[in-house]
Amino acid sequence: MHSEKSHSKKLILHGAVVMAFVGILSFAIEHYGEGHLSALTAWIDDSGNFAPVLFMLINVIGMVLVIPQTLFTVVAGVLFGAVKGTAMCLASMAVGSSLSFFLGRFVLRGRVFKKFRNDPNFMKMEMLSRKHPLKVLALSRIVPVVPYSIANYLWAATGVRFLPFLIMSVVCLIPETVFLTAGGHLLSAGVRMGTVNWEMVAVLAAAAVLIVLLVRAVKRSLEQG
Repeated sequence: MHSEKSHSKKLILHGAVVMAFVGILSFAIEHYGEGHLSALTAWIDDSGNFAPVLFMLINVIGMVLVIPQTLFTVVAGVLFGAVKGTAMCLASMAVGSSLSFFLGRFVLRGRVFKKFRNDPNFMKMEMLSRKHPLKVLALSRIVPVVPYSIANYLWAATGVRFLPFLIMSVVCLIPETVFLTAGGHLLSAGVRMGTVNWEMVAVLAAAAVLIVLLVRAVKRSLEQG
């Protein structure tokens, strides 16, 4: 039980720290940069599909290059809102995870295995993936002991199949993605308009609770075999 709470708290705290960083940066850009954040969001609204596609492309490239995704997800909430930001991030994760998986399996597998074969996290992933692939995939996505982008390459070096990998990689990231984009949306509304969107506060809280419950459920399922 203590381990479950610890993992959940670390995940939520990590998201909160990134939100605080983005919030301070957004405040500085808006109030000391002569409204540049408002100007940027206005440009995005007028750009049609160009800005979302460009953001998603950068996100996919970042994932393949093993750049942490949390910052991208919060920024998506700031610039595009919670709903659109969540959809964009999940789509980017699907594409980026797929590219990383195929690179890891067919191009870089030898290098990945050589580098991580003695890593305890990788050894545990490989062992458990043979017995409980879906459960371990779910847990590794909900509680990223190994960063998401790195885990894509590690999973490619195991025997897990692509389709379960892709489905669990996207579905299990929904609560965290909603949590981070809702936080980004709240930051944007607070910085630009000085208002609090209480609906987003409720969404943020619900996503945090769901993350805790999912962590407990998956870990208990693994312990029961």
